[in-house]
Amino acid sequence: MKTKGSDHFRGLTLPDYHGGSILNLLSSIIHARGGRCPHPRLHEFPAEVALSAKNIVYLVIDGLGEQQLQRYLGSSSHGFFAASPRRTITTVNPPTTAAAVTTFATGCSPAEHGILGWHLNLPDLGIVSTILLMTTRTGTPILPTDYDAAVYLGIPDHLATMSGRRELLSWRHIPFSRYSLCAGRWTRRRSYSTLEGLTRQITAACRRRGRGLIYAYWPQYDTLCHIAGTQDPRTRTHLEEIDQALDNLVRRLQGTDTLLLVTADHGLMDVPPSHRLDLANIPGLYDCLSTLPAGDPRQVHCFVRPEQKDRFHAIISRSLQRACRIVPGDAFLSAGLYGPGRPHPSLRGRIGDYVLLANHGWSLSSSLPGITSEQHAADHGGLSAVETLVPLFSVYC
Repeated sequence: MKTKGSDHFRGLTLPDYHGGSILNLLSSIIHARGGRCPHPRLHEFPAEVALSAKNIVYLVIDGLGEQQLQRYLGSSSHGFFAASPRRTITTVNPPTTAAAVTTFATGCSPAEHGILGWHLNLPDLGIVSTILLMTTRTGTPILPTDYDAAVYLGIPDHLATMSGRRELLSWRHIPFSRYSLCAGRWTRRRSYSTLEGLTRQITAACRRRGRGLIYAYWPQYDTLCHIAGTQDPRTRTHLEEIDQALDNLVRRLQGTDTLLLVTADHGLMDVPPSHRLDLANIPGLYDCLSTLPAGDPRQVHCFVRPEQKDRFHAIISRSLQRACRIVPGDAFLSAGLYGPGRPHPSLRGRIGDYVLLANHGWSLSSSLPGITSEQHAADHGGLSAVETLVPLFSVYC
C-alpha cells in the first residue's frame, strides 16, 4: 500500500491498485469464475481454491477497518476474527460506502463507475445527490420513476462477464433499491434484517445447485460507529455479535465446498465534538461555490466559481487550516487515486475543482438552510490508514 505520492498526498495511505486492494480482490474472483476484468489480480489470493470451489462468498462488513479490528482483538482471543487467517489490504478512494460497494458489485474502479461519495455532484442534472438513495439533498427523487436510471448512471459491470449463478444478499430493501438495480446484474436477490438471517441466507445460497458467487453485505456496524463512535460499548457489543455470527456461519458451511472471504469497505475515524465542523457556518464559503459541496465529511468536493477562487483559498486558509488540506481535483486524477480503467464519461465533472481532505480527527459536514447538520461521532472518506486499510479473511469450508 502506498504512503507516498505528490506533496498533496504526502503522509497519507493511498489505495494499492497494483495488487493489494478490494479492486484486485474482485478481479481475482472474476478471473476465477471465467470472467473478464482488466485490473491486476490480488497478490497472494488463493486462486487454486477459488478455481475449484463450488461457491465463492464475499461478505462485506461495512465500516470494519483493520485498526478497529486490531483494537477489538487486543481483548478478544476467541471467535472467527481471532481464529481465521487474515491479511490487510486497502479499499478504494474515496474510502466510503458508495464508492466501495459499487466496486464490490461490479468489479469496476471508481474511475470506471464514477461513484465518488455519499453525496455526488451530477452537473448534467444540476444537483448534488445522495446517490445510494437516488435522491437530492432534500430527499426528492433525482429522476422520474419512468426514467431509465441504469442508462443514466451508465455503470459498467465486469462481474456480468461471468457465467453461472450470481447472488446479492443484503440488508432489508437494499437488494431491490433503485440504485442496486443499476449497479450489478444479479441472477438472484435476497434480503434479511438480522445476523441470523444473514447466515441463513448465505448457507441456503451455498447449498443450491451449481457453482455460485455470493456477495453479502452487513451495514449495521458502520451505522453504530457513526452514531456512537468506534470505541463505544454498544459498538463493541455489536462487533462481538458479528464475530459470533461468522463463527456460526463457518460451522454451517462446513462441507459445502465454499471459499468464504470476509472484508470491509472502509474504516472509521472517531471525531470529537469540537472537531466536527459545518461548512455552512464558515462565513463566505458557500458564496464561493457554484453548488453544494459533495463527497463525504472527510473528503469534500468543492465546486468553486471561477471569479471566487482567490477568496475561496483565503477563507480556507483563515478558517480551516487546522482542519484540512486543500488539494486540486486534478491532482486526484494525475495520481491515479480513482484507480485504473476507462474513465466514466462523467468522472471529471463529479470531481471538485478543489477537494478538502480532513486532517486526523476532523470532519466537515455541509448542511442545508433549514436542515440540521448531521454530524457523526465517527466518519470516513479521508486517506488515513484508519480509513483506508481493511482486513481480508479467507476460510475454506
